[in-house]
Amino acid sequence: MIPMKRDPCKTSPFAQSLRQAQILVLKIPKVFLRLKSSPSLTLNKIEHSAKVSKPRASYLVCAFVVLGLAAASHSYVLPAKQILDFMIEQFGSTRTFVVLQKTVIYDPALEGGMREVDEVLYYRYPDRFRCEVSTPGGKQVRVVGPEGAIFVTNGKIIAETENPFDHFKDLLLYRQAELLLKRLSELDVNLDVVSLGRYKDSIAYVIGAKYPDESVHQVWIEKNTFRPIRYVLRGGGPNNADLEKIEYTDYMPLDKGRWYPARILFFQNGRLARMYVLKTFRVNPELPDQLFDIPYLKTVYQPIASTEPPPSPESELDEVKKTIRDFKRTFE
Repeated sequence: MIPMKRDPCKTSPFAQSLRQAQILVLKIPKVFLRLKSSPSLTLNKIEHSAKVSKPRASYLVCAFVVLGLAAASHSYVLPAKQILDFMIEQFGSTRTFVVLQKTVIYDPALEGGMREVDEVLYYRYPDRFRCEVSTPGGKQVRVVGPEGAIFVTNGKIIAETENPFDHFKDLLLYRQAELLLKRLSELDVNLDVVSLGRYKDSIAYVIGAKYPDESVHQVWIEKNTFRPIRYVLRGGGPNNADLEKIEYTDYMPLDKGRWYPARILFFQNGRLARMYVLKTFRVNPELPDQLFDIPYLKTVYQPIASTEPPPSPESELDEVKKTIRDFKRTFE
């Protein structure tokens, strides 16, 4: 059997080392007091003792420093707001941002099991987002802003809710910590819970859960770079069994002080369902206000038929599923 690598965040030896460091910290003042109050300790005796036990003393000093730093670094975890403040700083100050990306959809129902389309993403910071998809079958527009959301296919409004796949933008769009905290709170991320976790080769802050619990909504921010690497959301499957995960990888510099993930992966029920691949981008282009003006867009596109009754709370899940089906049909 291949021995498994222990996680220092979880193993009992690591906890024991931290305890030993704490004991050493408590003993240091006593040692100094003893030296100070012992006149019999002459300089020659001290020098002789140092020569005899120099290797051991060096080892103890190094061990104390290492364990002491380890204890200090693991005894305190930053609060959610401070982590998100640092994350937003890593993205830099930008007014607008446009991304042309290749979207790869993995679905056994599609011919060949996958399909590729081009999408254009428009960000207007700190809180407006638009996505456009053009296919041989028509055009799709999705807009999210403070006024709500709108989902348009071929000139017809088919929903006034967000597309589930658009949640990836939550960690990339909101450039004020208060806005992002509000957004995560609306999605039931427990902002009072923050822990340290390991994902692949990275140590990350886990906002919303005690590592390694993945049964609740949570955000993973890489500890050294403060860039988002994971976003775990419960899906709409039976008994909340459909756990959706979004992964942000291959960060690339846009210019000085600005970063963006070159690949964004979506997982459903343990399988890769979708992938976004960055192709080109523009920083701070001029974007018309109408692109993000939801009340205005509702006057431009054909509204939902007024004869249709509003969906009941019990049918909201069915409406989301219908929206996803309509979305897939645009690629066929």
